[in-house]
Amino acid sequence: MARLAVFVLVLALIVPAAELPSDVPQLFCQPGGFVVSRFGGAVQVQPKAGASFNVFFDAAAYQSNAFDAALRAAMSSWSTVDGSAWSYNFAGYSNAAPSGSDGQMTVVRGGQSFPPGVLAVTIFRGVGSTGELIDSDIFFNSNAPITTSPGAGEYDFQSIALHEMGHGLGLDHNDACLPTPTVMHSTIGGAVQRRSLLPAEVEGVRFLYPGSPSGGGGGGGGSGGGILSASPSSLLFSGTVGAAVPPTRTLSISGSSGAWSAVASTDTGGDWLRLSPDSGTLPVVLEASVLTGGLGPGTYTGRIHITAGTSAADVSVSLNLSPPPANIVQASPASLLFEALRGAASTPQDVRLTGSGGASWRATAVTTSGGPWLTPSPDSGTLPSTLVVFVSPGGLNPGVYSGRIVVTSGDTTREIPVQVEVASQSRLVLAPAQFSFTAPAGSTALVCSSLRIAGFAGALLDWTATPSASWLAVNPGSGRSPASTTVCANPAGLAAGNYSAQLAVAAPSLSSTQNVLALLTVAPPVTFGSSGVVNAASFANQPLTAGQIVSLFGANLASQTAQATTFPLLTDLGGTRVTIAGVPARLLYVSSGQINLVTPSGLTGSTVSLSVSNGSVSSPPVVLPVAHQSPGMFTVLGNGVGAGAITHVDFSLVTRAAPLAAGEPFSVYLTGLGPLDSPVADGAPAPTDPLARATNSVRVLVDGQEASLYFAGAAPGFAGLQVVIATAPATLARRFPEMVVEVGGVPSNRFTAGGPSLLDVTPPTVRTGADARLTLRGVNLPASAGVQVAGQALPASLADGPLQTLSVTLPAALLASPGPLALTVIDTSAPGEPASNPVTLTVGSVAP
Repeated sequence: MARLAVFVLVLALIVPAAELPSDVPQLFCQPGGFVVSRFGGAVQVQPKAGASFNVFFDAAAYQSNAFDAALRAAMSSWSTVDGSAWSYNFAGYSNAAPSGSDGQMTVVRGGQSFPPGVLAVTIFRGVGSTGELIDSDIFFNSNAPITTSPGAGEYDFQSIALHEMGHGLGLDHNDACLPTPTVMHSTIGGAVQRRSLLPAEVEGVRFLYPGSPSGGGGGGGGSGGGILSASPSSLLFSGTVGAAVPPTRTLSISGSSGAWSAVASTDTGGDWLRLSPDSGTLPVVLEASVLTGGLGPGTYTGRIHITAGTSAADVSVSLNLSPPPANIVQASPASLLFEALRGAASTPQDVRLTGSGGASWRATAVTTSGGPWLTPSPDSGTLPSTLVVFVSPGGLNPGVYSGRIVVTSGDTTREIPVQVEVASQSRLVLAPAQFSFTAPAGSTALVCSSLRIAGFAGALLDWTATPSASWLAVNPGSGRSPASTTVCANPAGLAAGNYSAQLAVAAPSLSSTQNVLALLTVAPPVTFGSSGVVNAASFANQPLTAGQIVSLFGANLASQTAQATTFPLLTDLGGTRVTIAGVPARLLYVSSGQINLVTPSGLTGSTVSLSVSNGSVSSPPVVLPVAHQSPGMFTVLGNGVGAGAITHVDFSLVTRAAPLAAGEPFSVYLTGLGPLDSPVADGAPAPTDPLARATNSVRVLVDGQEASLYFAGAAPGFAGLQVVIATAPATLARRFPEMVVEVGGVPSNRFTAGGPSLLDVTPPTVRTGADARLTLRGVNLPASAGVQVAGQALPASLADGPLQTLSVTLPAALLASPGPLALTVIDTSAPGEPASNPVTLTVGSVAP
């Protein structure tokens, strides 16, 4: 049986960069301003048979939340275009990664390697002989600040989903076709929302899939050939907490005549969705309504599942509730707690009532047990007011009693929960109930905190405090409540580890003793050296410069692994902090052995002091050199060598399969350019307008030839990441040239444009004097690869995958002496092309 060739195309939505020529030529623009995708720039995508995709959502990321509702809204937009037969049909949630050409769409968070600046990619496949679209999948960049309600420096999830679903059905970027951006524009700015199809997109989907809309949108599916449809395919309710419920919405259900039924379900917020009627005979118009009592501000999602015979359809439902306006009566504090001794009076407490000035209010007391022990005074007035709450515990037996004060103002109500604990005799009340101390190993400094001691219901009680371990001390050790005493842990002489002890606090007049738990962690020291502070791109031990991404390697740098998830970047991540020249650095990633950070933008001088704090344990300061520039180029494998992070104008990577062409614009990504002409606030993403440009001189050398420079500066939407945009020389001697970026005369690490790159070798150690079978992993490895070792090129077999592998046998003659051995990969069919970076094999006298 003959196998069909399959084309694969990747399309991406990116954050704006410097102005560049459109990635799709104007000659491909269709009337109406849309562009149909092409495989390899030549074969035009042909419509998918059946004009629909069943869509699965990543269960871990997009189930029963605001992202879920946004995806359904994006699907509905493409599925309800008049004059188009296209539909996206929700098919369920999936925990599995997309599996090749499965004939459906899966929307995934992560799951791909994203070039800098890319928010999401769509990968789709087509039949090689016809170009017919057969499969599409969408991948969102899990490290990008993508939200459903974007603020400054964040990107709108629904807008991106709408864009990527346009790619999924066969449309390409239309930058060159129209004067203003539409949904299918290749870039989107921070906080920009493009949630509705514009005429260009409408014309595009009609062109590819002419016909009548299926009404799928939020679901559909089932069998029956589409005989059942619901319009609209999604419902949105909007309201305000404490106000009237949103108006009822109607839903038209049509199809072959017969019986139907509908079931409403909700993902969040409880049972708030209602239908009337919920069964009958087609066609019908049913009413959907919501109940908002008890719901707080936020977005709630649900769905209506409709069945008729063997056919089914789903309608997605969203309920958005805004916070109550300021004129609704508010109470501070929002709840009250009383302590009382049996038979004794309790001290009253005040509640401040606010809202619309001059509005009248009335208060009533409600108790659930124990009789009428709760009284508000006064019980009416005008806003703002102070309400005094009294409790009368005289007739109450020991126990805990609950009630509430109900305050009504106009048509709004505020409930103030009230609880009273009645005791037969007083006792000591201690706060906190537990101490947690941390000290570095070898320290002799005391670590102290305060313990508050009071008598229940304000009683005056004498007390004593006694520690159970020699490392725990208290001063003073006795007194009368209410009082405060200092509790200290002494780590002197203790080995690294965890310790616990009790502080027994007793009142001589009482028969019981209360214990306060004290925990002490003697932490190993935070250590690193100047050699462990490197450029995060090149891993070279270079001077620091302003606004640079730096990696710091050491021991006990953090107590947990944590990664930045939002802008501005934080100065405290997982309890770890880094200070440079007295300024807190912004953190990207922390773990026990590594920290990635962005140096302060105001870094100056010739040297600075850097220290790391893990919780309360700090490292000794390390003095590091500072320079005006310290360039390091990011590489594809993230190890500072081999193929660089270089992209074409469409932001796809330069690779062996897609090499750099002579005269082509390209971008390289790096860090360490130094000062910018428009300073970017520490921790903030670089802006799009105005672009922040490097003040240092910048050159890009391609096999020794200088490329024509277009832009050098901060990469918009990122902190610490920088980009240089240039045009390749008109002539290139090699397909995969070697490059270097010079900043102020200082060169970066050397890298190649799509050349072979090695990550590692397995096993890393082999026996002396015996043949060894090795596996090398990397990217951009040629089919005619040879492994070069000690001046010899050995044949190797190549296997493709996310990381390619080369299998090679090293003869015993090359492994005669113990020590390190460098391995590189060359293209035996093109010996003039650059070799890969070396990986080191250790030859040992004893088997590993």
